Amino acid sequence: MKFFKFLSALLVTATLFSCSSDGDSSDSTANYFNLTYNGTAKTVNIASVQAVKSEDYIEVLGVTSEGAYVSFDFNTHGNLYEASYDGDNHEATFAHYSNSSFTFELVDLNTTNKTVRVNFSGKVYENEYDHTSAFSTMSGSFKISYMDYNPPVTGMGTYAKLNGADWYGMTKSGSGDGTIMELSVQNGGEYTIGIVYPYSGAETGTFAFDNSDVNRISFSKYDTTTHEMIEYNVAGTMTYTTASSIVQGTFSLTATHPTNGSTVTITNGTFKEGAL
Repeated sequence: MKFFKFLSALLVTATLFSCSSDGDSSDSTANYFNLTYNGTAKTVNIASVQAVKSEDYIEVLGVTSEGAYVSFDFNTHGNLYEASYDGDNHEATFAHYSNSSFTFELVDLNTTNKTVRVNFSGKVYENEYDHTSAFSTMSGSFKISYMDYNPPVTGMGTYAKLNGADWYGMTKSGSGDGTIMELSVQNGGEYTIGIVYPYSGAETGTFAFDNSDVNRISFSKYDTTTHEMIEYNVAGTMTYTTASSIVQGTFSLTATHPTNGSTVTITNGTFKEGAL
């Protein structure tokens, strides 16, 4: 998984913040972290909670009095990439479509006082890729201070307009079959955008594509009835401007549902992701 875990080492050693904030009256309440796990209130020492904001992405990490770790990876647009609880087991939000079983609300992001406020509730699974696996419930809210982090590589992530609506994502996972590599970009919603290139590596250039091409953008939707990913038929154009340890470029396409013929028009696409 490629979400914010590159910041974990920084979080462990980050400077702890004070429990109060200064600034305007709209953000004058003290920091707090409320957590209920499987119906039982848990104590999270506010001094243990650390948060880092790196451009549009934020990671929050807290520790309960029992030594369990609770974390949230999300962006400044309110998309939850992952919430997890590490106690007796590692449990995390559903990997394919976390919004279907977990509610995440970015209530406020104050970039002047450097505080973030969130409400949350839902399921965390022992196997985040299996909706039938054992799960726990987790709910609560927090307002905490964060530190800014300037990453060594800037501008990471993927953006597009889906039928005119803004969509922000980040690589969740990647896979290869000896012919192609595919980076799966998600944002907690039902859709996944795939950045596909030859197994030997991407090359700069512009490519028109459909489902049969090695260089393409794939598009899929999680079906909550069958609990499977529906792979759409795609037709569009993509450009690789950088093709090394980082793949970067632009894309646009039309994605067509394979059975009912409904379409999603994807425009203004840009990506900058770590190649596998």
